[in-house]
Amino acid sequence: MRRTVATAAALTLSFTGLGVATAPGAFAATAGASEYGCPGSLIDTYNTPASGEVWGQLRLYYSSANGGTNCAVLLAKKYYGKSHYMEVGINITGSNNKLDYGAYSYYAGPVTVTSTNGHCIDLGGGEDNGGIWAGRSLKGVHCG
Repeated sequence: MRRTVATAAALTLSFTGLGVATAPGAFAATAGASEYGCPGSLIDTYNTPASGEVWGQLRLYYSSANGGTNCAVLLAKKYYGKSHYMEVGINITGSNNKLDYGAYSYYAGPVTVTSTNGHCIDLGGGEDNGGIWAGRSLKGVHCG
């Protein structure tokens, strides 16, 4: 129960842009879109920083199917291959979040929303390792 409360609080902070981040980082190799289960093409990437170093990378995909489909994953970089808490969320601005969170070694997600044509989306994600949070929150992006 305590982890669930912490998870909800961390994701809320991530989506509101109030997440706290501190720690060093390093990159690891990543794979193509089909390996993450997202339909469509990669349209944007966002680093998830902590104290100026990158822990992970949010990746956003788009497909024209189903009235527009956006899909997101969070790739581990600093702790790639090591099980640690990760979360990723996406929603059409003003609607309910689609979330994936837990102890992962490589990536969290995919999370998908449909009927995104003509709407903006919110995107967020982050990682926790030893009580240190690295994350990013984006509001009202990729409108169209």
